[in-house]
Amino acid sequence: QVPSANFVGVPAEKTAPCFAMSRPEIAKLLRGGGRYKHDIIPDLEKHLEDQLEQDFFDPEANLALLKLYLLHPAKTEVSIIEGVLLKALMAYPATHFSLCMFQIPEKYHTDLKTVIKLSQQLEMAKFKSFWKESETAEALKRAKGWQEKVRDFIAGVISNMYRSIRSEQVTELLNLPAEELDARVKKMGWSRSKEEPNLIIVNTATFESARIEPKGPNHMTLDKYKSLFFAASSAA
Repeated sequence: QVPSANFVGVPAEKTAPCFAMSRPEIAKLLRGGGRYKHDIIPDLEKHLEDQLEQDFFDPEANLALLKLYLLHPAKTEVSIIEGVLLKALMAYPATHFSLCMFQIPEKYHTDLKTVIKLSQQLEMAKFKSFWKESETAEALKRAKGWQEKVRDFIAGVISNMYRSIRSEQVTELLNLPAEELDARVKKMGWSRSKEEPNLIIVNTATFESARIEPKGPNHMTLDKYKSLFFAASSAA
């Protein structure tokens, strides 16, 4: 029987306690050649768990951890890689997710398919599919604040695509309860139209407003979403 382990290949009884380190302490560990020493892996893993639990993000430390897994494959922990990707997912439209994927061997992709699929849905602006998939994505439960981060990203897309949009479209795209809409409007600096309260003014720039038909499909096309996403990623 294989002894229980906190980290791959390291029996629990031989693993020294790992205490939380601050971001400056982690940064100090990574200076110079320190980032290539396998004995800092437990510290970086604990730091990742802290990010998930406390809702902060340290992309440099996470990329360093993935690099160490490449250098020391016996130390690899798939659940930690999944956590790294969850934090990168929460950082859209920044390109952290793609940077992380370059550091992850293909043999682990099957085990990470849930998070990878969620990322693809955001990249392709399939927001309704994303929210549907998220209902059964157990991995997301590990990441505190993920819903708010994803809503911030989608709200940014809305702001850049439209001058005005109906409130029911906003709540659908953000998977937002109707009673929370006013708080989101305030957070984004949006406002309700004085002439038509059900219309949300999301951008005061002087360009043509989206055509909103009372009856008919949503006119926010996939191609428009894709164009905006890649433009936002380039500017990030």
